[in-house]
Amino acid sequence: MFIIFILSIVFLIYGIIEQINHYKRVKKVPIRIHVNGTRGKSTTTRLIAAGLREAGFKVLAKTTGTLPRIIFEDGMETPLKRRGNPNII
Repeated sequence: MFIIFILSIVFLIYGIIEQINHYKRVKKVPIRIHVNGTRGKSTTTRLIAAGLREAGFKVLAKTTGTLPRIIFEDGMETPLKRRGNPNII
C-alpha cells in the first residue's frame, strides 16, 4: 500500500512539472490564431498561414481535419499520424 502511495505522489509531481513546462513552451509563442467553425477550417488555416508568411512572419500551422497536417515555415506540409479515427460528431 505504501508503494502505491509513493508512486502516486511521484506521478503527481511529474504531471505538475510537465504542465509547468508545457505552459512555459506555449508562452514562448508570441501570437496564436485559433480557427473555429464547421466547414473550411483547413483552407482558412492555410490561407492565414500563407498571408502571414508572405508578410514576413515565422509561421507554423496545424490542420486537424480528416487529413491532419503540420505546415512549416517554408510552406511544406507533413502529414500527422493519428492514433485513432477522427472524432466527427
